[in-house]
Amino acid sequence: MVLSGQYLERSVVVGELDALYHRGTREPPCAIAAPHPALGGSMLSPVVAELAWALTRAGHPTMRFDYRGVGASRGVSRHGVGSTRIADLQDEVADLHRICEHLLASTHMAEVCLVGYSFGAAVALEAVQEPRVGRLVLIAPPTQLYDFEAISAVRKPLLIVCAHQDPYCDRSALRPPDGARLEIIPHSDHFFGRGLTELGKTVAEWLRGDRSDYLAPPDGPEVAGAAAELELDPGDGDSLELDTDPE
Repeated sequence: MVLSGQYLERSVVVGELDALYHRGTREPPCAIAAPHPALGGSMLSPVVAELAWALTRAGHPTMRFDYRGVGASRGVSRHGVGSTRIADLQDEVADLHRICEHLLASTHMAEVCLVGYSFGAAVALEAVQEPRVGRLVLIAPPTQLYDFEAISAVRKPLLIVCAHQDPYCDRSALRPPDGARLEIIPHSDHFFGRGLTELGKTVAEWLRGDRSDYLAPPDGPEVAGAAAELELDPGDGDSLELDTDPE
């Protein structure tokens, strides 16, 4: 039994991929791409977990997952331990597309929002041309490790969120298209040790289209087995725990 105010998390298997799903009723559903596997990136990374919690609290169905070869996901990763390079993302993009297909089929919604953090931002950018991708969120895109020039060609609603002090992300190297939104979380670094809660709120509020209260009920379907720049007020609260009790 899920009580009012609780957010049920379900472990699901999508093909060979291990994933975690939170239900919701507000469009769009959100597929969250994790950071670099070689640096310990997974769907359990604090930033990914916080995004899942914040978006679920806002009412959106979310699904986060481990790329092939990471955690309990089967297969072999091309970005394994010992290499921090970001090279051929074909496998990771295919994994993200598979997650999107499953999420859309489960929620019966028309379009999905891709949310990518760090390495996951590169994966999400590569996957954005999929027709059923309606929105794109790039968090701390590591411009020092990957060429994000393709941002300028994105023709879908786009949010970019950067940390104020991030040695991996050179904001001057980003060329977002007209209509995109760039937000900066102050007093934070690439890992959002500070500002983690503010990060989740920023993404949830952008999806809602305003900066008002972003709470929504968690009820929803079950899953089978020139850019404007805004610098936010400091937000350095602790991350909030997800409810993982299946009862």
